[in-house]
Amino acid sequence: MIIFKFDLYRDGGTIELETDQGVFCFDGRMGSTTSGRLYNGYPKPDNSNIIEDYTELEFEIIESLKKFKSEFYQTTIDYLITIKQK
Repeated sequence: MIIFKFDLYRDGGTIELETDQGVFCFDGRMGSTTSGRLYNGYPKPDNSNIIEDYTELEFEIIESLKKFKSEFYQTTIDYLITIKQK
């Protein structure tokens, strides 16, 4: 997987990753009951685009993030890698 873009929403911290396999988001919305879960695109209000079998995909994303560098978001990237490897 190749990550093209890393972005952070101002909704509480949802992380968006644009990759060669699509756009994925880690939920960080304030008050969300699915915080930290992986979505196909930005989380919909009814959570209908949550990725149920996310373990393998999440692992692949984290491994790709280890190679991705961002001058602006590197601290957030490093933190995400750390919390997802626990």
